[in-house]
Amino acid sequence: MKKQTRSPKQLGDFGEGLVTYALIRKGFEVAYVDHVGADLIAEKAGKRIAVSVKTRLFRPGSSESLMTVVEFSALEKLQYFAEQFGMEPVFAQVVCLAGDHTIHLFMLRTSDIPTILAKVQHGYSTRFSKKRIKELTQSAMVDYSSWSDENIGEHDFV
Repeated sequence: MKKQTRSPKQLGDFGEGLVTYALIRKGFEVAYVDHVGADLIAEKAGKRIAVSVKTRLFRPGSSESLMTVVEFSALEKLQYFAEQFGMEPVFAQVVCLAGDHTIHLFMLRTSDIPTILAKVQHGYSTRFSKKRIKELTQSAMVDYSSWSDENIGEHDFV
């Protein structure tokens, strides 16, 4: 498959849309922001959050490790943005596991990240094995949503 030059941006936009959908379903009002550190702001019952969204697509058969790193610099930028505007910083990780036909959404306060994720050289890391996903979904500090049994048609109009 040829690599599309815009696919990372398009996947990022998809992740932001998915997080927006989840927040709206929870009763938040949501706005997109184009600012260093945050992608979304959301408000519910007078409480405002600043959200940074990271999206990863893991294709079936890839030799890529099922893990991500949340870089310290990204968390610092989110924290700064949130403080500037009087919001609580929240990190959202969208993980598309194409081989499992599942999209996972993990949202957590940045202050909880050191408790939940493993510290590595440039940030915090987590893996997305079935065991680790189960651990994350059972954590009281993680807000979890998922979309399962994804079905992408085979007809590609070529």
